[in-house]
Amino acid sequence: MKLGNGTVNLTNLAHIGFVVKDAEKTTELMSSIWNIGTPETFVFSPTNELVAGKPFAGKPFTMKVVFIKFGTLMIELLQPLDQNSLYYDFIKNKGEGLHHVAWGVSNYDEMVSKFKNQGHKMLIEATYKGERWCYFDVNPGGMVLEFREEYRKV
Repeated sequence: MKLGNGTVNLTNLAHIGFVVKDAEKTTELMSSIWNIGTPETFVFSPTNELVAGKPFAGKPFTMKVVFIKFGTLMIELLQPLDQNSLYYDFIKNKGEGLHHVAWGVSNYDEMVSKFKNQGHKMLIEATYKGERWCYFDVNPGGMVLEFREEYRKV
């Protein structure tokens, strides 16, 4: 195997995202095993924030999001609340499970450019609370990677 000398450093594993049918029941199960404190829970519907990734005829989508902290690791639960999202398709085609690994980056534009130039398909791009994020379907490897603009360069 011949490895290249990549030029982009990943600095922060932001979270691991799981698509679930019922975020509340999944959270209750986790809390019956571990002391997870009080997770951050909210409903998210990217309307004007959605930049790319409108495979569902441009329809906005809504999902319940739960962030659960396990020490230094963050778990994100994503429950689709309608049929207009890639999360709904994920459950329909694969069932519940690991959806993506998210990296917090300060070089968002560089990461997006690099992955586009390598021919990876961008699945979605949006903003949340002023920070950009996107998913790439990475092949070979069969991974979905998320890049989150969590650390902006000054």
